[in-house]
Amino acid sequence: MSIPMIPPAIAIIFVLGIVFGSLFYLWKGRTWSDLLLFIFVAIFGFAIGQLIAAMLQLNVLKIGQMHWIEGALFAWLLMLAIAWLKG
Repeated sequence: MSIPMIPPAIAIIFVLGIVFGSLFYLWKGRTWSDLLLFIFVAIFGFAIGQLIAAMLQLNVLKIGQMHWIEGALFAWLLMLAIAWLKG
């Protein structure tokens, strides 16, 4: 039985989501649940940024299949929105 391979784009989204969420937690987080929330939101935001950039065919800083600027921008904007909503 062979081990299924994870596509590189999905692995990068998860790794960057964890990094962005952890950095945002160091800046604005208070509890451990905030860390999990920010990581989840960063992964979701980065993925949404990827989808929107692909649909609009934006090529600001595209390396391979990854839209780095758009993904990072959406991840940070979503984390800021969640932190603002939490108060």
